Amino acid sequence: MAEAIIAKNLVKRYGDFEAVRGVSFSVKKGEAFALLDPNGAGKTTTVRMLTTLTSITSGEAYISGFDVKRERLAVRRSIGLVPDVSNLYDELTVRDNLRFMAKLYDAPIERVEELIREFELPANRKFGKLSTGFKRRVTIASALIHEPEVLFLDEPTNGLDVHSAKTVRALIRVLNKKGMTVFITTHNMVEAGTIPQRIAIMREGRIVAEGKRSELAKLIGKKVVVKLSVEPLTSSLLRALEEYNVSFDEGRLLLEVENVDEFLERLYSLKAELGFRIESLCTEVPSVEDVFVELTKGCPCGGCPL
Repeated sequence: MAEAIIAKNLVKRYGDFEAVRGVSFSVKKGEAFALLDPNGAGKTTTVRMLTTLTSITSGEAYISGFDVKRERLAVRRSIGLVPDVSNLYDELTVRDNLRFMAKLYDAPIERVEELIREFELPANRKFGKLSTGFKRRVTIASALIHEPEVLFLDEPTNGLDVHSAKTVRALIRVLNKKGMTVFITTHNMVEAGTIPQRIAIMREGRIVAEGKRSELAKLIGKKVVVKLSVEPLTSSLLRALEEYNVSFDEGRLLLEVENVDEFLERLYSLKAELGFRIESLCTEVPSVEDVFVELTKGCPCGGCPL
C-alpha cells in the first residue's frame, strides 16, 4: 500500500452535534502532512479517530493498511503519538520514562540508549525538572521507542520559545527525511509553511482545501509577487511589463505573476532585446497564513487562531 493513512467519509457525532462531517484524505508513506483548522472545527476529533482514541461514527480509516475500527491494537503498534500535553511522568528520569515506554511496547531496551544519544537527552534528570523544549524532545523520543511507521504530532511546538521551537521543527524534518510518515496538527503558520509537503484545511467539520502550498495559493486567486531590480530601468521596460501590474518598493519593481516560468521567459527575452542587467530577482508565493485566513474567514467555530 502506497498510502500510510487513508480516511474515507469520516463522521463523528456527539448526540445531535456533528463534529466531523464526511472527511476524506490520504497521506503517502514517507510524506509530511499537516491538518489545519480554526479552534473547534474538527481537527482534534479527526486525529482522535485516526489514532483509536475515540470511536468512528461512520466512515472508514486505515493506518499502515490496518483498519482503525477492527484492528485497533495493530494500529496503535504502528503509530507514535505526541500529544499537545506530555503523557510522561515528572518524578521519573528521562531514561526511566523511556524504559517504561519500551516495556509497554515490548521494544528492545537497547532502543532507549539509542534515542538518548540521537536526541541528545539528559538521561539522568527527572522529566519534571526539564525545560519545556527538552520535555518536548523527550516526548517525541518516547513516541518513537517502538519504531512506528507513522508519527502523529499534535501542536508540536505549542508553548515553546523560539529557539526550542526551531530545534523541534528541525528534528521533525530529519525524521521525515529518514522516511517516517509525519502527520502534524497545528495552529502555527510557520510550522505549516515549512514542514509538510501537503496541507489540508478544515472548516466546520469539513475539509475545504487540500494540496501543496503552491496549489493552495491558487485557490484564493493570489498571484506570485516577483521582486526585481534591473539596471538601467527604462520607460521601454516599464511599458513592456505593464501587464504585470507593476509597482515599486524601495527601488525594486514588484510584479504580479500567474506563471513564473512564462514570466522568466518573457523577462529574458526583454533582456536580450533592451540590454538591461538583472541585479536581483526573487519570488514571493502567497503564504499558508494567507490561504488559511481567506478560507476560514467568518468561520463560526471559534475564530482564526492567528
